[in-house]
Amino acid sequence: MTVIMKDIILANEYSLANIPKDSTKKDKILANQQLLDGVFKIHHITRETFENSYRFYESRPDMNKTIFDSLSAYANRHRTELYRPLKIPKAIPKAAK
Repeated sequence: MTVIMKDIILANEYSLANIPKDSTKKDKILANQQLLDGVFKIHHITRETFENSYRFYESRPDMNKTIFDSLSAYANRHRTELYRPLKIPKAIPKAAK
């Protein structure tokens, strides 16, 4: 569940940062849902399965705390990687003919 939650959080962050800027995406909510569906597909689960599991963990604060502590520890370990600016490669010079 921790891995799935991490991917969902990253997909939501990507959605917030990039979808509003993408003029080809007319329906921003649908675009976000498609990202989340991609996460579910990667993990071979359905949205319903995830929601049922999420409700279970919400009902178990001890287990839910473990998941969010793991997510927090992951974020702290990878903070520099997650928030570093993207390196855009310089243009490759055209070969002289």
